[in-house]
Amino acid sequence: MTRLSHSHPQQKKLARPQAGLSLIELLIGLLIGLVATLAITNLFSGFEARKRVISGGADAQSSGVLALYYLQRDAQNAGFGLPMYNSSDPSPMRCALNTSINQAGVLINLSPLVIVEGGASNDIVRIRYGNPSSGGASVRATGNMTNPALVGQLIGCQVNDIVLFHQSQVAPNCSLARIQRLNADRTINALVELNTAPTANPVTNLNGVDWVKFSCLGAWNQYEYSVNDAQELTRTGGTASSAPFPNSVAVPVASDIVSLQAQYGIATTLDSEGLLLNRVDQWTDASGNYGPGITLEARNSIRAIRIAVVARDGNLQKAAVSQQCTGNAPGLNKVCIWKTDATPANVNLNQIANWDRYRYRTYEITVPLRNLLWNRDAL
Repeated sequence: MTRLSHSHPQQKKLARPQAGLSLIELLIGLLIGLVATLAITNLFSGFEARKRVISGGADAQSSGVLALYYLQRDAQNAGFGLPMYNSSDPSPMRCALNTSINQAGVLINLSPLVIVEGGASNDIVRIRYGNPSSGGASVRATGNMTNPALVGQLIGCQVNDIVLFHQSQVAPNCSLARIQRLNADRTINALVELNTAPTANPVTNLNGVDWVKFSCLGAWNQYEYSVNDAQELTRTGGTASSAPFPNSVAVPVASDIVSLQAQYGIATTLDSEGLLLNRVDQWTDASGNYGPGITLEARNSIRAIRIAVVARDGNLQKAAVSQQCTGNAPGLNKVCIWKTDATPANVNLNQIANWDRYRYRTYEITVPLRNLLWNRDAL
């Protein structure tokens, strides 16, 4: 008897051959994945490059703004402490340029601000001001200069403060000295460093007929700004107890500063009284007539200072991204200062390796010198 075998339907289904991915389908899938990977990588790379540009620009902006803050703060104080006399007395700005005081081995005169021209390199800015609590008030002094008698109350002066003796004449005799001792009633007991060389035409004796004005300047300090080899703006000076001026340490105040440039603002126009107007007619470097051999007349024509700092973003690029102010290469940023001038000035950055592969930002500020402005009859 023949038995018929019946196969189960499910068994028939499992017996069918299974189909997989063909080689072409696999290659297409790999190609799509590779394209997606490349797209994501390029997007991420572009995002990171943009992030570096933004963060580098933000760092340069922070450094530039911080550098200008310090420079502006001190420049606005230039000359503070110098006395303001009435119209019958000449300004202390008429004192001879070499009326100086010895500050720990450095002779400092009364010029509120001095620029040391750096030529193709960086300039140096020296700012001088006092800190008297009397704000530059003056009293009349008589008697011998080594032990003067004051007509009025001595206010705010301390031992070691610098004092200015200013004899009221058309060409005034001026002297600087340091208070060595004070009496119990706050009058001067003794002075030192009077007529420190090279003070010219010092006031040495008052016989009761002649007289001078006496003013306390406090600590007549000099603060010096410069750029060091590490591309940092540094500030030197002050009266730190551990290292008094001029041996105080140059303290970095802003990083990634590659250039410091400064110019004097000069007044050249006279008013109806023959006095220089309180305005800037031209800008000049601290060279020539305004260099180390500057005259009293030239110094007193200074009305303001303008300062430019160049900050670097710190990210070295693969190719050139910057050029000189006179360059014309397309797509490259120009490094210029005094941008409001008819012809902006170039900044020489050749001392920096691969300087054109960095991005830069320039920041400028103009500060009136108030003590020169207050004394319009300085000439």
